[in-house]
Amino acid sequence: MDFIAWIQETEVHRWLAESPYWFPYPFIIALHAMGMGVIVGMNVAIDLRILGCAPRLPLAPMERFFPLMWLGFWVNALTGLVLLAAAATKHLTDPVMYVKLLLVALAVVIIRVLQTRVFRGPTNPHVRPMAKILAGTSLACWALAIVAGRLTAYTFFRFWE
Repeated sequence: MDFIAWIQETEVHRWLAESPYWFPYPFIIALHAMGMGVIVGMNVAIDLRILGCAPRLPLAPMERFFPLMWLGFWVNALTGLVLLAAAATKHLTDPVMYVKLLLVALAVVIIRVLQTRVFRGPTNPHVRPMAKILAGTSLACWALAIVAGRLTAYTFFRFWE
């Protein structure tokens, strides 16, 4: 709990708490949404292609999506930390936030595995079934992470109370 109290005393928290409502918080939320749109949107396109949608569209050129997806991830990670500082007491005691973070972490690991094993790995007949399982799991992780993220705005129970 001391860590949470420390976060609530940081300059980032003060900046968000004491600034006019119309500037920093909505701007950071907008950046967070845009980063999510980039990483999730491009990942969904890759996942759907792996699962067989648009079979005439070659998969290999979609490897160019990965640098933008990683940019979207880092935008989300940084804005997420700022948003966490804005309401650390609430978010760090909310089990829904931990579910969201776990799902995002799993989805990011899947992105990395797809990037290294499917796009850059050797052509192997056993990769195709694994890729489909990963793509389906990725879609589920992102969908559930988005739902959990939205629920954090409406959950008010805490682990430590």
